[in-house]
Amino acid sequence: MMLTPDLQRPPLSRVVAWREVGLAVVVLWSVLGGACFFLGAQSIYDRWGTSLNATLVLDVVFLIGCLAVIGFVFWRQRRQGEGIVELGWGRPVRMPVIVIAVVYGLAWTTMSYMRGGDPLAFPWQRPIMMAIGLVLAFAEEIAVRGLILDRLARCGTSRIIQIVVTAGIMAVYHGVVGHSVWPSYMVSSFVLFGVLSVIYVYGGRSLTPVYIAHAMAHFLGDPALMQGVLYGVGAG
Repeated sequence: MMLTPDLQRPPLSRVVAWREVGLAVVVLWSVLGGACFFLGAQSIYDRWGTSLNATLVLDVVFLIGCLAVIGFVFWRQRRQGEGIVELGWGRPVRMPVIVIAVVYGLAWTTMSYMRGGDPLAFPWQRPIMMAIGLVLAFAEEIAVRGLILDRLARCGTSRIIQIVVTAGIMAVYHGVVGHSVWPSYMVSSFVLFGVLSVIYVYGGRSLTPVYIAHAMAHFLGDPALMQGVLYGVGAG
C-alpha cells in the first residue's frame, strides 16, 4: 500500500476523508459551539453574570463538552484500529518548533489579559480552571489538529487548504458567544487557531507543540480567558 509522503500514513479516498471531517465538524459545532458557547454561556451569564464562580461553572460545562469530543476522537480512531499516537500525539518534534510554540503560548496568554484581569491573582477557582484547561486544549487539539488534519492530509489535500479549513472550523464556533455572533471573534479565532495549524503542518505534524501552546493559554490565561467569553455575552 502506498503511503502519503507527509505522514507515512495509509491514504484515504476523498469521500471517506471528508465524511470523517464532516462528522468531526458536526460534533465540534453542536457540542462546543451549540451546547457550550451558545446555550451554556448565555444561561450562565443570565443567572450569575461574569463572576469568577460563573466562570468556573462555564469551564465545567466546557469540560463536559470536551470529554464528549475526546470520546468521539477515540471512537473514530478505534474504528480504524488506531489510537491518538497515529494522529501525532508523542511524535518527535524539533526543539525550535517547541520554542516557537512556547513563545506563541505566552503571547496568547498576554492577549487574554489585555481585556482585564490580574495574571498574578490566585483565587481558589484558578487551580481548578488551570487543570480543566489542560483537558480543553487536549480535546480540541486531538480533534482538529489531530483527526481532521490527519484525514485531510491522507486524501491529498494541500497544506494551505488544511490550514484554512481547520482555522475556519474553529473560527465559526468560537465566534458564537451566547445568543450573539461576533465576526471580530471569528476573525481573531481564525488567526489564533490558524497559526496552530501552521505550526502543526510545517512543524513535523506533531501534536506536542500545538498542545503546549494551547494548554499554556488556558493554564496561564484562565480565569481571564474563559471570563472573556462571559464578557462577550454581556456585550452582545
